[in-house]
Amino acid sequence: MATILSLALLVFPQGIVIVYPGVFAFWFIMHGGIDRWRRLGTRSFWIGSVGWPPTVIPLLYFRGEIFAVKWTALPVVGILILLCALVFAVLAGREMPLRTLVGLSELQPEKDKQPLLAAGIYSRTRNPIYFVHWLLILSAAAMSGFAANWIFFAIDCVLLPLMIKAEERELAARYGEEFAAYMRRVPRFFPKLR
Repeated sequence: MATILSLALLVFPQGIVIVYPGVFAFWFIMHGGIDRWRRLGTRSFWIGSVGWPPTVIPLLYFRGEIFAVKWTALPVVGILILLCALVFAVLAGREMPLRTLVGLSELQPEKDKQPLLAAGIYSRTRNPIYFVHWLLILSAAAMSGFAANWIFFAIDCVLLPLMIKAEERELAARYGEEFAAYMRRVPRFFPKLR
């Protein structure tokens, strides 16, 4: 059991640093020209996916060097943060259809019409999926202590607000006053307790 746990504490943080930059690349490619991608429909996912190999391949190849430096690890804290992320993921998953999670409602808003998500966890934070994303990256850093994970967490803290603001512009255009009222009522990121 200890071997499985120590392997998980090694693989999960490295996987975050190796795979997640591709998520950013995909997101910025897709949101950088959403009107253009809408014309292509779901085929645009293949185009957006070109962001993964240029990030994953070198990170995987140089992982020995990337993960050579370790700072203080707080595995128990990291595991607690991970559990918190999983709870929020389940709560968000109850409200958000999979088609929306993968971006089909953005690519095909006329085909995938859906109401503004404002119930459940979405009544406490406008961005529970991004909050889960942030918690996962933080948990990987705390669990492992790898400098690469802490550096990636710092980069995430810079990029995530840019991603959220860009998405808010798209939602404001799609939902109008309903989204403006929602923005006034519900915090952008950190969930309100009551």
